[in-house]
Amino acid sequence: MKSLVLPELVQYCHETINYTNSEPIDFLGTYEQTFTFSELYHLNITAYDLLSWSKSVDLAEQYQYYINQQSQLSMSSKIFFNCTQPWFGTRCQYFLELNDPIILTDIDLMSSSIITQTCYILLDCVRGGPLMCLDWREVCDGRIDCLNGAIDEMECFNLEINECGPDEYRCHNGLCISKIFWKNEEDTAECLDQSDLWYEFECPTSLFTFNAFSMFECEEYSCKPGERQFSCGDGQCVEDFDACQNGRHLLLVQSMIKLGNLSDYCWIVMACLSKITDQIDGKLCEQIFKTPLILNQLQSCDDLTQFPTIPVLFGHVHFLYAPKNISYVNIDLALVPDYVCYDEQMCDFLIPTFHHGIHACRPSHEMGLKSNVTYESWKSIIDAVEPFFRGCQNRYHIGNSSENSSLYRCKNSSKLISGHRIIDNISDCYLNDDETAF
Repeated sequence: MKSLVLPELVQYCHETINYTNSEPIDFLGTYEQTFTFSELYHLNITAYDLLSWSKSVDLAEQYQYYINQQSQLSMSSKIFFNCTQPWFGTRCQYFLELNDPIILTDIDLMSSSIITQTCYILLDCVRGGPLMCLDWREVCDGRIDCLNGAIDEMECFNLEINECGPDEYRCHNGLCISKIFWKNEEDTAECLDQSDLWYEFECPTSLFTFNAFSMFECEEYSCKPGERQFSCGDGQCVEDFDACQNGRHLLLVQSMIKLGNLSDYCWIVMACLSKITDQIDGKLCEQIFKTPLILNQLQSCDDLTQFPTIPVLFGHVHFLYAPKNISYVNIDLALVPDYVCYDEQMCDFLIPTFHHGIHACRPSHEMGLKSNVTYESWKSIIDAVEPFFRGCQNRYHIGNSSENSSLYRCKNSSKLISGHRIIDNISDCYLNDDETAF
C-alpha cells in the first residue's frame, strides 16, 4: 500500500508584537469603492449581507449597532471598503496567495510515508496500537473506533433522539443549525456532515487540484453518520481500507497487522496471505512467498487463529482462520477467513453457529464470502462482509429509549434509529426496511 503525503502550507499575515488598536492608515489593498455606514443603510444593506461578503464579525456587529441606534451620528461616517478579490480585511489589506504551484521537492512518489496526525486527546482511546489515534471526526460517527469500551460512541444516542426547533434545520448527525443558514449559499455547508448541501461536496482527490478554500472547507467537515466511512482526518471520507490522500489509512493497517499473541512465523504468513499489506518489516511479501515453507509456517498457528488480532470492522467484527487445515494456497488471491465473528448483543438478528471466546461466529460462506468467488485483495473481502453488519447496533442506548415515539425499531432487531433516518437513501436496518417499508 503506497501513498503520497504532501505537507500543506498556507501563508497568512498576522499582527506585529507591538500592535495597537488603531487601524493602519498607511496601507490600502485593492478595492472597488468605499461606502459610509449611512450610505450602506440607505442602500438597504444588512449586517448579514456584510457577513455573506466575508467581512469581519466585528464590522457586521458595528454596522448592526449603527442600524439599531440611529442616533449614533458618529458611526454614520465610518467607512466600509468594498474589496476586490482576493483582498480582504477592514481596509482590504490582506490576501491569500491562491493557486500557488505545488512544488514537489525531495518527495519520493513511491514513498509510503504516513501523515503527522492530530489527535483528540479528551478521550483516552485505544485503537489497537501506538500509531493510530482518535480523530475528532470519529467521535459519535456511528461506528466504534475505541477498543476500550467504545468510549467514542458513549452518550451519542442523545444525538439520535435529538429534535430541533421549528426555526432550526436538523443535520443528519442530529445537530441543529438555524434555518437562516440552511442552504443560504450554494457552496457553504453549516452542518459538519454537509447534509444541508443540495449537492455532495467532495474533497479534491488530487494533490494538484487543491486550493486554499477547498482545503479549509475539508478540514471542517466530518463523514456522514450511517454511511460508515473511514475518516481520513482532513475531511476526506473513504470506504473501509480505501486509500486516503494523506495516508491515514496506512496508520490503520499498521495498527491492525501488529504481532499480538501470534507466533512470528504465523503472523508473517497470515499478514501476507490475507493481503492486508504487501510487506512486513520492510520485506516484500513477494520475497516471502518465494520460500517453499509457507504451509509449514501455517502449522505454527493455532487451530483457530484470529487475524488480525484486533477487530476488522466496527470495533467488534473479527476474522477466524483454520490455518492447519489449509493444504494449498494461491499467493495471487487473498486468503479467505473460515469464520466471521461478532458481538452478538450488537447484532441480535444474526444467529451464531458457535461461540469463540465472547464472540458469536458464523461460517464465512454465510457472511457473503462465497466459495465460487475469488477475492484478490483484502478490501474485496471486507466489501463482501460489511453489508451484513450495517444493521447492527452502533450506539449506546439511553434508559428506556424504546418508548421514544420519534424512534423507529428495525424489523427482527432491537436496533432503534431516529425517524429522520427513514427513507434517507442510507440503509440502517438489516432488512433494509427503513428504506423500503414506507
